Amino acid sequence: MSDLTNVSQFIATIEQQNPGKSVYEIANLLRGYTKPSYTTKMWTIATGFEQAFIAGTLNQDLTLAGEVTDFGHLIASLSDQINQPGLRWSDFTRWTADHTAWAGDIGSAIWFYRTAPEKFKNLGDALDRFASNSDYAADVAAFVMGAIVNSNAQVPLSTLMLQYDTKPLSEQIRLFIIYRFAGVIEGNQLKNPAKLEAEIRSCVFAYLELSPDSGVLKSLNKIFTQKLKIEFAEKEKTIGADILQGSLHFLTFLIQKAGLDPVRFKPYQLPQAPWLGTVQYEVTTLQT
Repeated sequence: MSDLTNVSQFIATIEQQNPGKSVYEIANLLRGYTKPSYTTKMWTIATGFEQAFIAGTLNQDLTLAGEVTDFGHLIASLSDQINQPGLRWSDFTRWTADHTAWAGDIGSAIWFYRTAPEKFKNLGDALDRFASNSDYAADVAAFVMGAIVNSNAQVPLSTLMLQYDTKPLSEQIRLFIIYRFAGVIEGNQLKNPAKLEAEIRSCVFAYLELSPDSGVLKSLNKIFTQKLKIEFAEKEKTIGADILQGSLHFLTFLIQKAGLDPVRFKPYQLPQAPWLGTVQYEVTTLQT
């Protein structure tokens, strides 16, 4: 199975074999065709749906909206984006669809780097490996598709995948920026990059705070805080600085793939408290 048409046909077969199942249920059934790590207890808690691993049919990279996309990751993220029918225990957790998508990608990269730094050149190398462009493309697709389903659109997933593919990734990312982050785009300029970066950083911090990784990170860094140091010097890096680097990694992907102009700005000291002001240095989405 190597292209979107074949994948869509496979999903259509699953839909036909499960008449009457909601899109939420189908998306979670499809998790069983990704990989074992997407069918663990954590995913049961996050999605409110228990699904055993069946086969790795959908665990592949394919081109979607013109971009190589980790399709297994897309399915897993989508299963947590779609609102479940009724009220379940998972509705009361702080675990959100961001954490099983881009925030989890960034947070996992930080954890892997901090626990085994000898395996990477630097944190940027870890981010490139565990929060890759194909992962981010999957995260964006999951959000946009999930938003369509949650708007009460009665569209089968097999059809929705093909519809998503008709627009370039740049358009899909602009929708993502606007509807997930209340981004303000004028022409090719993002007018509120500091707000977006703060929201990304806040979500990644929440992921690390809630995950089993948090204990290790606390012991490694002594101070587990998202507040940034005044200077962005290597000797003063804490988790706050690591998360900033991770948020800029994702923001750079969004800016570049959306066809927007690079931005330069001063990030907030504390993302959830912008009134505390910004740091003294500037950051940018220009690649160096």
